[in-house]
Amino acid sequence: MTVGVILCRCNGMMENLDWVAIADFLNKKKDVVDTLILDIACSPQSQQDMVEFIESQKIDRFVAAACSPLVKGGLFQALARKMGMPNQHLEQVNIREQCSWAIQESGPALENAKIKLNMALKRLSKVKDLGHWQFNKAYINTLRCDKCKRCIEECPNEAISLGVDGFPFVDGNKCVKCGVCLGGCPLGIISLPNFRLEEINGMIEEAAKSKSKPNLIGLFCPHAYEEADVVSAKGCPGLANLNVISVPCSGAVNMALVNDALATGIDGVIIAGCEHSQCQLRRGNDYAKKRIANQQETLEEMFLEKERLIYMAFDENYTSSAEIDDKICSKCGICEHVCPFRAISYSPEEDRMFINPQGCRSCGTCSASCPAGAVKLPEACDEEIMGAIDLLIGEGY
Repeated sequence: MTVGVILCRCNGMMENLDWVAIADFLNKKKDVVDTLILDIACSPQSQQDMVEFIESQKIDRFVAAACSPLVKGGLFQALARKMGMPNQHLEQVNIREQCSWAIQESGPALENAKIKLNMALKRLSKVKDLGHWQFNKAYINTLRCDKCKRCIEECPNEAISLGVDGFPFVDGNKCVKCGVCLGGCPLGIISLPNFRLEEINGMIEEAAKSKSKPNLIGLFCPHAYEEADVVSAKGCPGLANLNVISVPCSGAVNMALVNDALATGIDGVIIAGCEHSQCQLRRGNDYAKKRIANQQETLEEMFLEKERLIYMAFDENYTSSAEIDDKICSKCGICEHVCPFRAISYSPEEDRMFINPQGCRSCGTCSASCPAGAVKLPEACDEEIMGAIDLLIGEGY
């Protein structure tokens, strides 16, 4: 394994980070061959510099520490493809929104950056090299499967059925890689192309080494991850204690991860799902809530506070996009046609209109055009995330 690290200063937007100290820290790692510091990675010249960096150092895996993956993640994914690497050989670190912007003091910001980079390096070290064989669906290790059929029962897309050999079979044409099957597997033998329990466990082990108190882990679905970026960008100090790991869906979190996190010294775990009424994987959120409730009971039986595990659902107190009231929506499609950001679409599977929270900018065009008055604009607030963190901090862990 030959790892390189690309550091982007985002054109001077992270002045509180000591880039030389970060590079020195990384270059002492045995698997890191070199570090490339760029002023702005998305410039044409920097993109060429990254290609030359990877080629000259014969790098087969790399970490990209820059802005949120939701902003420029596609740039580094395209780079990985260009260099002939699978997506699993790239790990992106949100060093801007969730580190530099969340922590104003240079010393704590530097230590937090080191923890996040260690988490990324640990994950890459756990990635299995599959060679030319790649899979684009959930993978079940039938050598360890006990045929409990839970994955078949819980899959929200009916992509898993019983094979002729008696083991679960995953239909690649139906599987959307949501990870709900992975989250429910009692043996932890299901993997996704970019989400394996071994890799996430490795990241948690590194996060546990943080000296921040309380030391918190966040397992956020993509929509919740985006909101964490927004809150971080406002400089909320509580996020200095929180290391966020992106998961495909809240339902993809296996409770074995929670057990391992608490066992390694993590003080609290926050699992966050997207807004329920706009979630394409509603059953994933439902399963997550049930599993967490059961796990909280187990924690109490072990004489641990159940508040060490918290579930956040933005449908309760938070929304970052417009909402559609399914009860009065006639599915006329006017909102879809007038949306300037193409954030609204019709879901034939669920027979309802769907708003993509990542695309919605809350401009209100859809709300003004809806003849039934079914589209509501959000009341923007950040209390949900900070409230969850305050709850854990308030317990005095």
